[in-house]
Amino acid sequence: MSWLKVLPLFAIIGIAACQPLPQPFQPEVKGRTASPLVRPIGETSLFIPPVAGLPAPQDAALSDALAEALAEREVPASDRARSVLSSVLTVSLERRGMDTVWRWSKIAPDNTAQEGGEQSLGIAPDRLAAGDPAVIKQAAASMANAISAKLNEAVGNDFAEAAPAKLSLLECDGAPGDGNRSLRQALREILILAGIPPVPDKDSADYLIACQVRVWSDTPDSERVAIEWALLTADGRRLGEVKQANRIPRGQLSQAWGNTAHIIAQGGWQGLSRIIEAQRRPGLRAVPPRS
Repeated sequence: MSWLKVLPLFAIIGIAACQPLPQPFQPEVKGRTASPLVRPIGETSLFIPPVAGLPAPQDAALSDALAEALAEREVPASDRARSVLSSVLTVSLERRGMDTVWRWSKIAPDNTAQEGGEQSLGIAPDRLAAGDPAVIKQAAASMANAISAKLNEAVGNDFAEAAPAKLSLLECDGAPGDGNRSLRQALREILILAGIPPVPDKDSADYLIACQVRVWSDTPDSERVAIEWALLTADGRRLGEVKQANRIPRGQLSQAWGNTAHIIAQGGWQGLSRIIEAQRRPGLRAVPPRS
């Protein structure tokens, strides 16, 4: 049975203190988001609302085409899916004689903004308003070229700031079934996909990641499970933790965890990455979630 079929699993991320969060697997922190070196995978980097300055449904058609064009240029984007990890990319059009000019801005989760400035689209406003799919695609490609160049330049600057953190995974403890092995392996695969393969020797690591699981009886038909991921220094000092808990059908995790382990590990990594970012950038602090 999928973990998503049971009651919502809530995550808590803590640096010095733990804060309850309103969404499962979505640690919410107001500070700067994680750098590309520790960015969680699986997030939608950009959410694109309908483009301002066009009538419906052409406004939504252009935002959809723009999201697709950005994805083709390795900038994850969507005009449908949005999470607390998403930046919002807004695009507006303005008639300028026989030409259309456009602007874009990106608002990050910490409310910092990046502006793209005014640019000529080279397409007559009436052609865009007519909604011809070929014209919409042409406009989206032109916009995506300009936006992706600017965003990739910023990402390149972030990568130049620091080398990736060296992480080592300790053995998980306390899980029933194959949970200890599955959780550790799932997190290891997530780190590899994120470009941060864990180092085998913990003595050469910048940080250690530990995982503790507890399962106890709740009702005759259910149990409660709690998972705590902890970020430690190489000498074992605790820097912060991410907690996840839920009520599950009795015995659900007593055998193979399967995809459940990947779902839990990805939620844990979203929180751990923010603790790592706070440690590597002294000016960043954990901020309680919005009320």
